[in-house]
Amino acid sequence: MIPKKKKTTKKDSWEDEPKVVEEIIKRAKIAVDAYEKYLLDKMNYNELAKIMQELRSVLPMSTNDKKKN
Repeated sequence: MIPKKKKTTKKDSWEDEPKVVEEIIKRAKIAVDAYEKYLLDKMNYNELAKIMQELRSVLPMSTNDKKKN
């Protein structure tokens, strides 16, 4: 008997895409640096919010999950 392939969902498949993971890591680093600047009063909350939204846009979340927050 041939074993069935595990069905991958869209949420699972993003991990297989190195470019997506690299983009998430890149934007996460930018967000951490921005947050540090915000805490040191070197960046305002509007600039930080924009960077956080850019990070959020590449995260593997459904549209409904994004709307809840």
